[in-house]
Amino acid sequence: MKKIMIMHPCILTWSGLYQLFRQKLPGVDIIQAHSVYDVAFSDDLYNIDLIVSELYGLNENIRLGVKLLSFAQANREDKPLLIMTNVPSKQAVKCMGYLPEASFIALSEDIPQLANQVDLVLAGNVVTSPCLCTAQGISVFNTDVKPFSDSEIEVYHLLQEGFSITQIAEKTSRSVKTVSAHKRNMMGKLGINSEVELYACFNK
Repeated sequence: MKKIMIMHPCILTWSGLYQLFRQKLPGVDIIQAHSVYDVAFSDDLYNIDLIVSELYGLNENIRLGVKLLSFAQANREDKPLLIMTNVPSKQAVKCMGYLPEASFIALSEDIPQLANQVDLVLAGNVVTSPCLCTAQGISVFNTDVKPFSDSEIEVYHLLQEGFSITQIAEKTSRSVKTVSAHKRNMMGKLGINSEVELYACFNK
């Protein structure tokens, strides 16, 4: 394997997956993505040996994410797709029918078990976490993930550029209360609980 793409909307989870695959495949080129759209329409899609992805991205809900991943797989000639997900098991199992050749690993697995399952995928196997076949999946993310609105995307980029809530309110002619609400909504959609995690997203 020479090139893999890792997609996850939460930068902290993405960083953890990056470290895992960097350890497993020290010489591989790892491409970063936060959107399933970026995966499906990557100029380099055909040359990516392995896609590691959540079922939703920064701007896609699960339904759209699965459709885009299915589209991507149709253009990759059976190259492996590994879904590493925090989506609850019942919801993840429903998605399996749309991605029949994909491996599904629950991020709620303990680290040794998760690493073992990743090894099996890298060895060419199609793997499904045992816990995804039960009704006890645990989600640390909002299960009704929705795309960012245009206003939220604008606020996200301005926060990323270092503007304060007050400055963004002045710059966009909105109230501080409205901008703060956009920030809270983004955090909910990203599945993060603190501003530290949000600013980790900006500083990656």
